[in-house]
Amino acid sequence: MRSSAFTSGITTASCPKTAFTASIRSRSRSPCISSAPTPIISTLRFRAPMISSSYPQACHCSARPAAELLIAMRRRARKLPFALAIAWLGCYGAPAAAQSLKVPFAALSPNYAPLWIADQAGLFKKHGLDVQLIYISAGSVIVPAILSGQVDIANMSSAPALTAWARGAELSAVGVTSNRLLHVIMTRSSIKKPEELKGKKIGGDRYGSLSDLILRAALRHYNLVPDRDVAVIQTGGLPERLGALKIGAVDGAIITGDTALEAEKLGFHKLIDLSRLPIQYPSSTIIVSRSFLAAKRDTVKRFLRGWIEGIKTAKTDKEYTVSVMQKFLKTSDRSVLDKLFEVYKTVHEKVPTPDPKLMGVALTQLAATVPQTSQLKVEDFTDRSLIAELESEG
Repeated sequence: MRSSAFTSGITTASCPKTAFTASIRSRSRSPCISSAPTPIISTLRFRAPMISSSYPQACHCSARPAAELLIAMRRRARKLPFALAIAWLGCYGAPAAAQSLKVPFAALSPNYAPLWIADQAGLFKKHGLDVQLIYISAGSVIVPAILSGQVDIANMSSAPALTAWARGAELSAVGVTSNRLLHVIMTRSSIKKPEELKGKKIGGDRYGSLSDLILRAALRHYNLVPDRDVAVIQTGGLPERLGALKIGAVDGAIITGDTALEAEKLGFHKLIDLSRLPIQYPSSTIIVSRSFLAAKRDTVKRFLRGWIEGIKTAKTDKEYTVSVMQKFLKTSDRSVLDKLFEVYKTVHEKVPTPDPKLMGVALTQLAATVPQTSQLKVEDFTDRSLIAELESEG
């Protein structure tokens, strides 16, 4: 913002507050400050000399004592209207705005309580982030949103992201807080054995979601071919699956968390407990695109720090965790909420580092639908370095 008068050693500047704020956010030199050698004296919101030690031979005021010049500047500042003076101070004192992030989560499940807590308790704001949580009921829908840049960081199951990565998507798993599957297949009591599901309809989530993948894996475990022996119906999220089960639109449904407890109260029974089957998928994972991670690594680290603080709260502070789950799960049944807290406090990993071995098992299980998985190294999908850095930083 230099005028033609700069050639004579004197420039004038009019610095809007917005310009100064922008420079603070980017931590770069303010556009209102001359790049000429110091000392430089500038004023804001009004036109005043900006004195540079460059070109002293051309400056008609170079002989004026520095102390006298400073006194003159102070006198002029005293004449400023009060509001203008406040604006001047505001240019220097305005805090940098929090960085906005759009963060989807994939289910109304206690698996995501650490994320909800970090948001509700202001833990992300503490680390300079303005996080907007978005509920998208299937990871298979979240993945293209990540890749297109519509969202920034996602908390979802590993399965859809791992599937997309195996097919060439540039994604990374940077944190995992739950490595256990707590899903169950609930049916009416007349269905006694898994084999009796043949010819029946089972409600699941969207094709390619975690619920869809593990439902199909569970059916194959009992020698039932999905979509041939058993119809897999995409009924939606957890509440929608329970609704379909209640009205008889499906014969069974794969559900978890408080939805499974509610189904039990309604008289449905647990036909298959997936936690007892040799099926493993990290079910609450932090996923980012490689390009976002490369460009904004510090942002991802700050997000993880807030999220990890949310994990600690979810494991130790029962009353606050229950209050947050009550809000997101939309249930006031204290007995259900108490049980969920006791179960999930043991599920959330204290140190949420992605486990390549466990992720490798999940990758192997994808072989039925993604043949090229045998040629891939799961270490290229997981990034353990960010959690390691946070651990070393304390």
